[in-house]
Amino acid sequence: MSQEPSNNPAALEPSAEDQFLEKNFKKILLACVLVVVLLGAYGLIQHNRNLAAEAEAEAFTSAKTIDDCDLVIRKHPGTVAAANALLVKADLQWEKNEKSSSVATLKEFTTQFPKHPFHAQTLLAIASKQEAMGDKSDARAGYEQIIASHPNTELAQLAQIRLGDLHWAEGKEDEAKKAYEEATAKFPGLTAFEKEAQTRLEWIAAALPTKEVDPPPAPKPDPKATPPAAGLPAIPGMPGISLKPAESGIGATINPAEALKTPAPAMRQPDQNTPPPPPAPPATPAAPAAPKSATSPAVEVPAPPKPPATPPAAPAATPPPAPPAATPAPATPPPAPAPAK
Repeated sequence: MSQEPSNNPAALEPSAEDQFLEKNFKKILLACVLVVVLLGAYGLIQHNRNLAAEAEAEAFTSAKTIDDCDLVIRKHPGTVAAANALLVKADLQWEKNEKSSSVATLKEFTTQFPKHPFHAQTLLAIASKQEAMGDKSDARAGYEQIIASHPNTELAQLAQIRLGDLHWAEGKEDEAKKAYEEATAKFPGLTAFEKEAQTRLEWIAAALPTKEVDPPPAPKPDPKATPPAAGLPAIPGMPGISLKPAESGIGATINPAEALKTPAPAMRQPDQNTPPPPPAPPATPAAPAAPKSATSPAVEVPAPPKPPATPPAAPAATPPPAPPAATPAPATPPPAPAPAK
């Protein structure tokens, strides 16, 4: 059975979603176009910023002189590159002994860039440079400003120690000691410069001098002393003796090094009037022992004397010793008596 189409007009009307899209289609399209445009503009702005940052960084890294730094500051005002160029410019001015200009450049940096990461360090650098220039009052004010504006920081602790250094250089040991003690008491938990403060307190307790003392002058050489010959060492305790053969009296044919050697002692020659000692008689071999007899006692033959174990050494520079006496021949035993008949 087929179903006939409904003649209800409500079934032919569009849905609420279709009506909303049909009614707000233009607005939705405009919103999408606007989002795309905004995204494109944001991307373009970021791209331009990146290009500008690269140009600033390139300009800063290529700055080597004061004029280069001034060019970066003029072309890129208010940028990080300009701030860094001011710091480099101050260093270059200090190296060229333009100390006042260097301090002025650092003050310009602190004024134009109060939120720069190196703002506090620059304040400390200004005070340190003023102290080096002899502006003690301005340096003291700078250290006190750092302590007040940056409390509970390591820079403030260091500024407190520098205040003590100023007092100690002026001879105010009590005020210097107080400043060093406050460097550890006012900054609990900070140990970066605690050792420096303790070291200075130990120096004050040891009463070390605060000023350098010139060493005593070197003694003047004696004008009467004869200088040694050129190229030859002086002999300690000898009055200017030259070792050259032509100046010392030693002949040119004698080697000075050989002349200074101690000569060996000469051997003493025997006197010609003294007759030579008689030659030692040849040793007589011992006679054979006589046969033992029942009626005659045996006679012992004395053994020849033994030579000394170690011959005595001849002393140096003494006449040669006389030849040793000849060893006496052993006595020949008497003949055995004839046997009784």
